[in-house]
Amino acid sequence: MRPCLLAFALLLAASHSHATNLLDQLRAFNPYWADHAEQLTGKPAKPISNDVDYVQAHLAEVLGVLSQAPTSQLSADQLRSRQELTAVLADYARQGRFPINYYRQERIPVFIDEHDTYCAVGYLMRHTGQEAMARRIAAANNYAWVREIEEPGLGAWQQASGFSLEELKLIQGAYDYYLPDAFLLPNKYEVPQKPERVVRYFEGADKDKVWCSGEGTLNELHGQWIQNYSSKLPWIVGYFEHGKRSGRWKEYYKGTDKLCRTEHWRDDKLNGIRTRYDRDGRVIETILFKNGQAVTKTNIDHEKALRHVRTPLDSATVYTEVFTEEGSLIAAGKERIHNLEGLQWFQNIELTALNTFAITARDGAPRPEEGVFVRQSRLFPFEQSMQQIPGSHALVQYRKEGAWIYYKDYLSTPWPAGTAASAEQRFSNGYKHFGPELHARIARYDHLEIRASYDSMRVVYTDDRLVDFFGYATEKQDHLQFTYHPSFQRLVMHGRGRRWNDMELTPAVKQIARLDPQGQLIGVRVDYDAEGTATREERFLVPYKREEELLGVR
Repeated sequence: MRPCLLAFALLLAASHSHATNLLDQLRAFNPYWADHAEQLTGKPAKPISNDVDYVQAHLAEVLGVLSQAPTSQLSADQLRSRQELTAVLADYARQGRFPINYYRQERIPVFIDEHDTYCAVGYLMRHTGQEAMARRIAAANNYAWVREIEEPGLGAWQQASGFSLEELKLIQGAYDYYLPDAFLLPNKYEVPQKPERVVRYFEGADKDKVWCSGEGTLNELHGQWIQNYSSKLPWIVGYFEHGKRSGRWKEYYKGTDKLCRTEHWRDDKLNGIRTRYDRDGRVIETILFKNGQAVTKTNIDHEKALRHVRTPLDSATVYTEVFTEEGSLIAAGKERIHNLEGLQWFQNIELTALNTFAITARDGAPRPEEGVFVRQSRLFPFEQSMQQIPGSHALVQYRKEGAWIYYKDYLSTPWPAGTAASAEQRFSNGYKHFGPELHARIARYDHLEIRASYDSMRVVYTDDRLVDFFGYATEKQDHLQFTYHPSFQRLVMHGRGRRWNDMELTPAVKQIARLDPQGQLIGVRVDYDAEGTATREERFLVPYKREEELLGVR
């Protein structure tokens, strides 16, 4: 494996061999380096192996330019801002998470990519509280150079930043679509290739079989593009119209003839329904796109016979409705988007070639659907510099937030009348999908007599934690309120060092109280220790206002 990686790195370095010095390399990334040629005079070309290395090499030299620039003309506030943002830029470079150019077949700026990853200038804007401005710029023209940006607030922000407009032009960069010469890679058959007007064949015994083929006229793609996985199996099939992605694109699971996904394009933007299949051929996801924006996403859980329909409300929240396979609405509420990977809000299942081609082609990752690690920095080849391209585990997660309503599923089989049933069975009668889960959350409170299921239930969540439970029946309302012990991540040994445990701890219930419709304490309030053992019970025979309310705190 190690010799293969070494050969791969050398091959990638060779792909930049046309550049004999650093100036030539960086001018291809940002033409404004021509105005700073003296900064790079005499510096040899760097052995750049991927676009992450490329961006980091660019920013390293930018930081040198910024550190040497005169600052006597700046006010005290501008100087402080400049120093702070220079440090932020250095940290941005160190992190190694940069935008990916998915849609333009040229090296071009990308202000915010589909994973919500910011370019350097956008990242500085967000740090200063100007995320809204950065998003306006991306919405107006996500591929604009600084000189082309028409945002009214840019001038004032540039003045306050302490950077000159020329420095902002230099900070910006341009991102490639595919790795140049990926067809020369040792594992080229595993790597999505850049579509072009070409016909290439497999090697060896299949040398007469087409590997990649792109139709076109003059200097643009026009017609079908196909990349086969083997002489007998397709992989990626799509179409171009006058150089722009168009029509239906198909991706097959590697090494099979089974469809992985289909999607529809018009004028280089996703338009229509993207459909995802599992390896048994069942539809597991559909996403409606309009002009490149995901409007509605449906996840289909065949094991539970449920459909989760999610619509984005803002960059952090979706509104979710849950339907049975028969079409009955049984739950609805908001979810917070938990996105550790910096992906798009709808990417909660494995990434494959059609949405990781830029990453895999750039870094030589062999099988994106299985999950791989790629190196963020050529200079620091240890674990902390490795970036995972996610595989089959859940990527984006959705965590319930705020009020959720649970409705009875009247098509579910009712519990036979007169038949002995447990508390969970009575509680879940008519709620076969969510009843057991909700009952498990409240079961430790054994002072709630449940003779029959509720007509409907309302649950309030904070970061997926149940904080208020309301059960509604004829002339009856039950209300339980939960508080939790604080949870802490543990510092654990990892290799030769220590780091915070990646596992998020589920906080333990600290107290459960029963409230009447007016929010007053009634019945039994129970305190628990961190291990879940009841340590104290208080009984309220008549409604009782909380102590903090009596003191005027609430």
